[in-house]
Amino acid sequence: MIVRPRQSRAFSGDIRSNRPVEEVFPLFCPVREREWVPGWDPLLVWTNSGVIEPDCVFTTQDPAGHAVWYVVQASAEQGVLELLKTVADHMATRIVIRVSPAPEGSLIQLNYRYTSLSPRGVSALENLTDSYWAQFMQRWQKAMERHFNQQRRSA
Repeated sequence: MIVRPRQSRAFSGDIRSNRPVEEVFPLFCPVREREWVPGWDPLLVWTNSGVIEPDCVFTTQDPAGHAVWYVVQASAEQGVLELLKTVADHMATRIVIRVSPAPEGSLIQLNYRYTSLSPRGVSALENLTDSYWAQFMQRWQKAMERHFNQQRRSA
């Protein structure tokens, strides 16, 4: 059976960091995110290198259920990370993160596409508003700034 997605929603935005790409990009790893994302705690990580890489798979406990994340692309040289996150019978999310050099640091471009997989997912999509996305981006920005400020103080 083939079914059209009930609903899909895309968001994108930019975050600026005063740190170089070489310091920022490695933080987008299921293991390294523990350093800067409050409450981040992957349950299990399958990786050959110990860090994020293509075909890395990890799981998390999402408020909507058990989430499985699959790394499609991870290239520090190109500053590109692409992931697929699925919560069964709820939502599939495609995430593309690009980190590029910018004056006085880095530019982090976030792109999320949420697709509902059930009526429960449609209901969740209704909560994914522009206001939600703005707050999400602010949380990421503040968490990264806090992380780098703590690093500076401990150095």
